[in-house]
Amino acid sequence: MTALDAEIGQTKAKGEKLGEIDVTSGYKLRANVDEHYINRVFTGLTAYYPTDDGTNYKLTVKKVFTQVTNGQFQVDMEFTGGTPKGLRKGQTLQLKLVFSDEVPALLLPKGGFYQQTGGNWIFKLSEDGKTAYKTDIQLGRYNTDNYELLRGLKPGDKVITSSYETYGDIQELILKK
Repeated sequence: MTALDAEIGQTKAKGEKLGEIDVTSGYKLRANVDEHYINRVFTGLTAYYPTDDGTNYKLTVKKVFTQVTNGQFQVDMEFTGGTPKGLRKGQTLQLKLVFSDEVPALLLPKGGFYQQTGGNWIFKLSEDGKTAYKTDIQLGRYNTDNYELLRGLKPGDKVITSSYETYGDIQELILKK
């Protein structure tokens, strides 16, 4: 028993918390998730805890609390398989929830270009790298780092992903060193 909240001679009302009983055979994590994902998080969903040494520890969502507070809801997770060494009660961890299975995809790094193009086109560099032309593209799913490219580019194509705010209606960029 940990976090015992009682003093000698103290009276506790019915239902009042006395302390906590910790399970020492494993860890349960309570995570705060942005309310944007509330329709996509469910019991059985997989998450990963990536460590600094490159190891990914797998977790499974065991319970979803759908009450939203301050733009977030909570989920309980448990490690499946191994548990990282050195975890402490109350420690904060950064986890990655997996909303879909891994599939081969062509990825395009996120950048400022999206604000002006809506993801409908991008400047693609010519073979010689001296000019860049507007090229129609179609984007699919995305995460915090990348967009999934559905059509418009091939692997190895070079593009400009920075902001296009100052380009106006230019159709072609001439690149100089």
